[in-house]
Parts: sequence; structure tokens; C-alpha cells
Amino acid sequence: MKRQEFLARYGAVYEHSQWVAERAYDGGIGNGADVAPVFRRIVDRAGHDAQLTLLRAHPDLAGRLGTALTAHSTAEQEGAGLNACSPEEFAEFSSLNETYKERFGFPFIIAVKGLDRPTILKRFRQRVEGTPEEEFGTALNEVHKIAGLRLAALAAGPEVPREPVDLGEVLRLAERALTNAGADAANAAAVAQNIAAAERDGSESHGLFRLPGYCNGLRKGEVNGKAVPSVVSAAGASVVVDGDGGAAPVAYAVALPALAQKAEELGVAALALRNTVHFAAMWPEVEWLCERGLAAFAATANYPYLAPFGGTRPFFGTNPIAFAYPTGSTPVVFDFATSAMARGDIMLAGRDGRQVGEAVGIDRYGEPTSDPAAILDGAQLPFGAHKGSAIALMVELLAAGLIGDVFSDENAIRADPTGLPLGGVFILAISPRALGGAEAIARSAAWVERLAAEPGVRVPGQRRHKKRAAGGPAMVERALLEKVRALADEA
Repeated sequence: MKRQEFLARYGAVYEHSQWVAERAYDGGIGNGADVAPVFRRIVDRAGHDAQLTLLRAHPDLAGRLGTALTAHSTAEQEGAGLNACSPEEFAEFSSLNETYKERFGFPFIIAVKGLDRPTILKRFRQRVEGTPEEEFGTALNEVHKIAGLRLAALAAGPEVPREPVDLGEVLRLAERALTNAGADAANAAAVAQNIAAAERDGSESHGLFRLPGYCNGLRKGEVNGKAVPSVVSAAGASVVVDGDGGAAPVAYAVALPALAQKAEELGVAALALRNTVHFAAMWPEVEWLCERGLAAFAATANYPYLAPFGGTRPFFGTNPIAFAYPTGSTPVVFDFATSAMARGDIMLAGRDGRQVGEAVGIDRYGEPTSDPAAILDGAQLPFGAHKGSAIALMVELLAAGLIGDVFSDENAIRADPTGLPLGGVFILAISPRALGGAEAIARSAAWVERLAAEPGVRVPGQRRHKKRAAGGPAMVERALLEKVRALADEA
């Protein structure tokens, strides 16, 4: 890319501070490089005076208080509703900003994507009380966050046409498609409810996107659509359930109540779910336990998609883990793969014509690549290098070795690795009250509130619950919706 083209693309990433992109290009940044860490290093090494100039170049909130808005800032502020402030809100923004600028020497800066006006005002009130040293560092971090969001938007491919679909219609289409593929009513309902929940919460890669895979697996016999899961044993603090070769959401109807009862009685219990197909997000199972006052940890292995740290051949699964902790209101919940990027998200990037970060995977020859198709043909990489690799190893030992099920590399022999992995799920359920006393949940909830009050912090699970509370239809990619309707015989 020529210098002029590079600056045209990246020059406005840091507001009114094209020098960041200029230094990156003149420093020899290569084509296809991940520019975000390079840009950050340039700013972090530029020195206090240059950093202060960069901060002062940013516009005030609402765009009517100082420096002119760039196209980026206009879209971002409108997205947060800052162009529609009430007179009272605007007056408070103005007052806070004057106090802030007088105290710190630059305007209040915050990455507004995903935030609403009340949240932004709350954080403004908090940060105006900070020390100059703390606020300088916080403002720089927010600048980097804004730049990262802008770079992610630039990396996106062409906009994918979408249609709004009511969640009830998502559920109905999914049930009908699964039934057409060979599932009975109970199996179809369990999987369809899981898919609809993912769409409800904005988890596109685990919503209707997964439906064709389920249907393909049912038709090929990789998933038992008439599974009748059963409890094999329930000795001591353990529950062992045979999923009968069906999808995990079906088995959970039997497994989770038995696990919760054990944990409530004994304080802690572990589930070994064997002989099942886990093709969904993992947060639903831990959140189900969390809603009953239990902390929960879950893990599952799958196909060998992930190269161990130092290796070039797929050996581990993407091996997701999930955790949930009750707080009496919105629980703390996270769910992520031990790969640098979830496989479903890589597939979505490929579908939408987007590149991914260079640390996400390697091609079949072991060379780093940002091409989704080459990664899917090669191997994914663990997040955090050796750290993510170690966690993936732990998952293999828990969800395969410990419970007596299939290791990921064995799945390559048992089934078509482009299909659905048959394996196991390990879940640990713990009663906070049993271990920490009657106030354990309340104390933890108060601590989570203190964490959430920290400027710029988002507690895991909050965005999902915010999307859930907002309601509204799912925005489904049009081509996928056509495929789903065809599977439901409604094309």
C-alpha cells in the first residue's frame, strides 16, 4: 500500500493526529500487518508532550463544546445518542467538561460504543474526581480503545444484508428444520431453544448460524435426534449422565437438575456428561445453575482444531470454558474458547469477507495468516500463547480424561472433522453459601458493584443481559435466513 493510501485509510484513527499513521508507515510497517499494536507503541513511546497534544485534539462530548468532529466521532457519538441530549443532560455535560478541562488540561475522552448517555454521564462524574496522573493514563487507554474499535470497523468486509426476525419465529423455524432433519419433538425443542437464546443475547455465531450444522449432523447420523439421556450413576458428589449420542441441550434437561440438587445438598458436585454432541455456547448451562444460587464452571473438548503452543499441527480442540457466579441480580458469566478466536467467529469472518488478526491461526504449512479460509484449512492458535495452550490442555484432561470420554485428537478418527464432535462435558457446581456462609453472595455482589464502578470496566455477562433486556427481533443475515427457511421447507 502506498503512503498516501495508508494515510487515507488510517490517518483519522487517532482523532486529528495523523502523525501516528505517518510514523507507522515511515517506520516500515508491512502490508497485512496488525496495525493496532504498532500504533499503540508509537503513541506510548511518543512522550508526554505529544500524548498531551493527542488528547487535546479530541472533541468534547456532544460535539458542540469545542474541537470539530471527524466522521468517525460523529457516527460514534450519534450511536450513543449524544446528539440527542436533553437540555438538562447537555448542561451537565457542559459543566462537567469545563471542570474536567480546567483540572486536567484536555477534554473528557471515552469510547462510547455500546454505552448509553446515563452510563457516560455516570463515568464522567466519577472520572472528574480522579487524580491528574490517573486520569492521564485512563484517557490514553480510552484513546487506544477508540482507535481499536475504528480499526476493527475498517477491517470489516462489506455490510451483510440482514432481516429482522422475531425470536418466536426463530424458535419455530429452528424446531421445524430440526424435525425435518430427523429430530423428535423433545430433541428439536431443546436445541431450538438454545439457538433462540443465543440470537436473543446477540451471540450470532451460536444462533441460527449453527442450525445447518445440526441438521447436517442429524441427517448423517452424527447426532441422535431421538436421544433419551439418562443418569448412569449419582454416587457421592458426582453425577454421571449418558447423553445417548444427542445434542448437549437435550441432556441438560436431565443432568442439570440432578447436579444442582447434589450441589445444594453437599455444597459441591461435579457432572460428567458423556456421549453427547456439544455444538452450542456454554453460558446457558452455567447460567442455569447460577440462577439457582450456584457458582459453576464448565468445559468441553471437540475436534482437533488448535495447535498446541510451539506446534504446527491441530491437536487440541478449541476447548471452551464457561464460568458463572450468582450476585442476586445480573450474574457474572463468561464463556470463551481457549483459541485466540472462536471457530464460529472465524467462519463468520470468512463468510463476510473479513480478515482476522495474525495471531489467530496458521495455514497448513505452519505459516501465520490472517485469511480465515487458510486458518480453517490449517490450525487455530491458543490465546496468550503458552497460557492458552495450558488451559486447553486442562480442558482435555477434565472433559475427556477425567470423565472417561473422547480426547480431541481421537475425534479426528471417529468422525468427519467438519461435522459435530461426539464427546463429553465436565461441569462443577458449588454453593457459595455452603463454603462462604450466608453472606457469601451478598459480599460478592457488593464487590462486583465496586468493580463495575471502575472507569472503563465492563463486568462479563453485562452486555449479554443488556441485550436480553432490550428485547427486539434478531437481525439475521439474509442468505442464512433463506437457508434456514429452506431447511424448514418454507423457502
